Amino acid sequence: MSQTQCPNCGAAVHSRFKTAKMMNCESCGTSLYLLDEQFVLAGEQGVMHEGALIFALGDHLRLNKQDYHLIGHARFSYGRGWWDEFWAEDGAGEGAWVSVDEGDIVVQRAVAEADWPKLNSPPSLGGAVRFLKQTYRVTEREQAECVALRGAFPELMEVGERYQFVNCQSEGSELLSGEFWSGGRNWFLGAWVDPFDVDVTVTA
Repeated sequence: MSQTQCPNCGAAVHSRFKTAKMMNCESCGTSLYLLDEQFVLAGEQGVMHEGALIFALGDHLRLNKQDYHLIGHARFSYGRGWWDEFWAEDGAGEGAWVSVDEGDIVVQRAVAEADWPKLNSPPSLGGAVRFLKQTYRVTEREQAECVALRGAFPELMEVGERYQFVNCQSEGSELLSGEFWSGGRNWFLGAWVDPFDVDVTVTA
């Protein structure tokens, strides 16, 4: 476990997570980013309004026969509503995103860049996306804005940053998601999880 100091308040910051590059100071709440083994200021946390959650930051989950520890909580707005994304580490210390939107749960992992669909911009709603010899249909196409951050994350994230996203569904339960912003994009693949199949161990 490495330890450095918060540049805002001077308190010790423990980097206890294998996948974390960004986290909040437990003393003052400042968002910090790990750069060259030192934490630097990373912006505001935003306001995480209270709402009903199936699980919360710090909880341990059992999803699809896999154990996860929720170490980061990000909230995104898409105009007509918002959804929550949790950064989680599995038992091997590998990371995954656990997303919750109106009770629907999906677990996704980043797709290797070499396998990304050959698209430089978001495909149209209803359009087809080819990925690893399968066809996915675009079921959602929206703009998202990060409104709040808590805990630890694998990359620099900022309150107020915006991007366009698409969700693409296969004939099965797989969900392919693409994110597009000025100068970049990313893709994630995962599967839906029945909320009744989620086992939660609450961390006090």
